[in-house]
Amino acid sequence: MGMINKYDCMMEQNYLDRHIRKIPDFPKPGILFYDVTTLFEDAAAFKLVIDEMFERYAERKIDKVVGIDARGFLLASALAYRLGAGVAVARKKGKLPFKTIGASYEKEYGPDVIEMHEDAIKPGETVIIVDDLLATGGTMMATVELVERLGGTIVGIEFLVKLGFLSGWAKLNNKGYRANFLLEYNSEKTTPASQTASTIKVGIIGGSGLDNPDLLSEFEEVSLETPFGATSAPLITGKLNGVSVVILARHGRRHELTPAQVPYRANLWALKEVGCTHILATTACGSLRENIRPGDLVLADQFIDQTRNRHLTIYENQVVHTPMADPFCDKLRSVLSQTAEELGLICHGRGSVITTEGQRFSTRAESNLFRLWGADIINMSTVPEVIMARELGICYQAIAIVTDYDSWRIDEEAVTWEMIKAAMVVNADRAKKLIVAALPKINIADCVCRRAS
Repeated sequence: MGMINKYDCMMEQNYLDRHIRKIPDFPKPGILFYDVTTLFEDAAAFKLVIDEMFERYAERKIDKVVGIDARGFLLASALAYRLGAGVAVARKKGKLPFKTIGASYEKEYGPDVIEMHEDAIKPGETVIIVDDLLATGGTMMATVELVERLGGTIVGIEFLVKLGFLSGWAKLNNKGYRANFLLEYNSEKTTPASQTASTIKVGIIGGSGLDNPDLLSEFEEVSLETPFGATSAPLITGKLNGVSVVILARHGRRHELTPAQVPYRANLWALKEVGCTHILATTACGSLRENIRPGDLVLADQFIDQTRNRHLTIYENQVVHTPMADPFCDKLRSVLSQTAEELGLICHGRGSVITTEGQRFSTRAESNLFRLWGADIINMSTVPEVIMARELGICYQAIAIVTDYDSWRIDEEAVTWEMIKAAMVVNADRAKKLIVAALPKINIADCVCRRAS
């Protein structure tokens, strides 16, 4: 991708991928179509594509950028503008009005012809050829032939997407041309419904007693170094109730990390790196509402950020404005809510959580202010965890375990750490039962969470 840093490279690929719409069974059953128009429609994503292509040629004099019919025109025009170059077009036969030269190539349903104006390229001009997608390579090979016949010197070939399972890359290599691409996909097959479960891997943050090896099959401990340092604790991988899971103790195995010390970026990066598609995050919380009682579970659907000194984004070197109107996963919350009802657990299906910096607890004035703001529960860990999960395209749902009434009730003893620890010993088992029962029902292969940023 023209990037030196593996972190930046992966983050940009991840970001661009979420802007490409995947359409199953198009143009025929069993085929997964990669629609790049949704990426073009997003100003930040489109700018990132052009900036990446530009970086490779910023120090070179480029005379022409050739765009291939039709989406290649969009990429070529924007890239040529950045480079201070002209634009030439390669079009399907019969579309150009002046004298043309043509080259034929094979398509699935027979031969076709691509044409350029005979004066589009002057002998000796330096040329970049751009298209949106490299598949079998026929169109690109024909365009290369035209540019060479016109006397142009090809100094670069650029694609947004490479389909690695097709032959285009090999064809260009055999001719001595190395094409650059920003994204690679290695399958065009849709995933049958029967296989969906095999692609699901659920991260469980917080532990809640689920890190007991006796509960897991295929148990393994993994220590993973990330661009942000070590995770809070080693990852525990295995299968729980038949589902692949990765368990991570947010505050460390001995609860030695304060909420502000938790390496949220490393934790979320690591879960993404090992393939987690969903995250269930348990968290102790205080209640700000009379009807939400200690011992209840709450499935948060909104958050209010009152943290002060934390990294709030996984992106260090990019301007990325991630939509956050509905930060938690509606589909995961629905699965958990239905499962809790089946188990007879008292579980509130919605609630706004306010996350404070900690590690102190709230004053009565603050607790009452948070109530006025519309917060239902309070904790110290959901932010920035939920933000980074959405940036990484992971479905995330917090399962809040109510331990106390915070500080707002004047007839109630103010919350203490000892009170929370004692309540968690009693109540964590409810969260564990809910998670174990819900895991086999998590078969969400497509979700808006994956396309958020």
